[in-house]
Amino acid sequence: MRNRSIEKAVVFAVATIFILVAASPAIGSIIKSGTSNTITIGYGDKPVLGTFSNNQPELSSEEYALKQKEAYREVSLDKGWYWKPPYPNYAPHEPGGMPDFDQRQDAWKTIEPGENGVIDSTPVGDDFYNPSENRIVPGPNCHLETDPIGDDYTAWAFCGPVAVANCFWWFDSKYADENGTPGDGEDNFSLVEDYGVGDDHLSANVPLLIETLAKAMNTCNKGTTYIDDMQDAIDDWFIDTGLGDKFEETTYDRPTFDFIEGEIERSQDVILLLGYYERVKIVDQEQTLWNAYVDLPTWLPGHLQSFIPSVDVLDAVQVLLAANNPGIPTDVEVCIWDTLPNSTTDPLGCSLMNITPPPLGEPEWFQFHFDSSIPLTPGEEYFISVKELTMTYNIHWYYHEPDIYPNGMAWWATADWTFAPQPDKDFAFKTEYYTDECIRKGGHYVTCAGVNSEESMIAFSDPFWDIQNQSQDPTEHNDAQYVSHDIYEVENGSPCPDLDYQWWLPDYPSYSQYTIVEQAVVICSLEEDVDPPIKEITKPINAIYLFDRFIMPFLFPLIIGPITIEVNATDNQSGMNRVEFYIDDELRHNDTTEPYSWKWIESTFRIHMIKVIAYDNVGNFATNRIGVLKFF
Repeated sequence: MRNRSIEKAVVFAVATIFILVAASPAIGSIIKSGTSNTITIGYGDKPVLGTFSNNQPELSSEEYALKQKEAYREVSLDKGWYWKPPYPNYAPHEPGGMPDFDQRQDAWKTIEPGENGVIDSTPVGDDFYNPSENRIVPGPNCHLETDPIGDDYTAWAFCGPVAVANCFWWFDSKYADENGTPGDGEDNFSLVEDYGVGDDHLSANVPLLIETLAKAMNTCNKGTTYIDDMQDAIDDWFIDTGLGDKFEETTYDRPTFDFIEGEIERSQDVILLLGYYERVKIVDQEQTLWNAYVDLPTWLPGHLQSFIPSVDVLDAVQVLLAANNPGIPTDVEVCIWDTLPNSTTDPLGCSLMNITPPPLGEPEWFQFHFDSSIPLTPGEEYFISVKELTMTYNIHWYYHEPDIYPNGMAWWATADWTFAPQPDKDFAFKTEYYTDECIRKGGHYVTCAGVNSEESMIAFSDPFWDIQNQSQDPTEHNDAQYVSHDIYEVENGSPCPDLDYQWWLPDYPSYSQYTIVEQAVVICSLEEDVDPPIKEITKPINAIYLFDRFIMPFLFPLIIGPITIEVNATDNQSGMNRVEFYIDDELRHNDTTEPYSWKWIESTFRIHMIKVIAYDNVGNFATNRIGVLKFF
């Protein structure tokens, strides 16, 4: 008994010395969670992903941020990701077997009205004008045959049918003959059938599957896919194919990211409806008339227009521009100043944009957004500067003479930081600020291909975008081995204060400010194990271990010498398959038999993260982690 007490005291003293002298800087902070006596060791910041220099003048801040983001994604692809599993014969891509069919083929379009809000085009073929939707739709053959006229424009319209086709193809591949091959003429699962090309899994069958779904969802007659029509079509499809007792679909409004993550990892198919939103902008100061124009200079900082705001914030400025050389992209910079600019003053904010200007006589309003809102003092004088960067005297700023804006006037740059006041002239401009109200500008369906809960990221099979694997031929993706699983960071909450959605995608490439997850359609298989295993790390726990022996309870796992990591994992449905053991996200051992354990004998002196992943026999899995301090 005396020897045991001495051993504990010695170990505790040694452990305390090591923690205070060496381990504390590595731990950084100890984060409490749960009850007051439960402490989890902080695992530190994300690892350094690479070194990037931003001192090249040709690398903008936006490009620099994108470079960092892409590098982060590349490094993170093998860390914490769950991908929908591949099926080698019919959905073979790895990682992530979810197909990535494309809507940009076979004239799957509609004609939408332009700014005048009126359809100017005349339908031809079996296209027809749908008055309730105010668009020309492709009709029964699903192919748009009408050419737009006036300010009408065409838009791709089949994202809904394509998103469902991805899911159906994946499930059909999962339950098809594992020894079958595309083109063998055999079909032992009826979710996807042969629609006229000789085999259900030939790539030529994909467009026919999509068009069959589009007709079932009324997409060809409405020119868009409403989620109620999608639900009804999926339910009817299961019944018509004799699979009503094997599948079900459920639609969830405003789902959380955690819920979607769980559904994806349960190997269910998830379709998300993304909403495109814009904050409502209100014009504060404006002068919109013009009867003349002047060249934009290359002198610093450009021509000026003074204004006096009535509100305390500025988010965007619009200016009226045209060009000597129309259609040539040109860099233009707009800045805001709180005093008449000189070489020693700094702007309150600047916005650089590459614009494609129209010809002289056809001026166009260009809106320059500021990354951060610019605070203003109502009643004080401010200045808008506009400068051309790419060319010399190509861009023209329109103005009105005589002076008609009472709260300011034009200033012409005659040299760097030298201005000639023009009290009889006003440039055409608008100052704008955002309210808390958001308006919906459109929507888009995507299919979930993978999820990363550790890094809060998600991967899509997107019917429109191919960012990770760009393709010049959209029909290439009709072959399920060719995919572009595009990856996005997830931001919890809503960027719009007036909307109570749960999460959004800050870097999704829509043409609106915000892309928000509105709804989810989850397609489930009813006849299989969909629950993850039950798992628990039983050793180590919050205690001190000396050469694999439990010594005494402690604030966190403190390991001296080798340690046997033990896991209790069970699955009462399909049964257990294996348990994987990771150290700092590196796979070290794979145990397929009970009791699940692995002896870690590495000599080290630092903080580590032990991670175990328990898999059942149908691919469901559960993860557990524990941070430890190990030396010797």
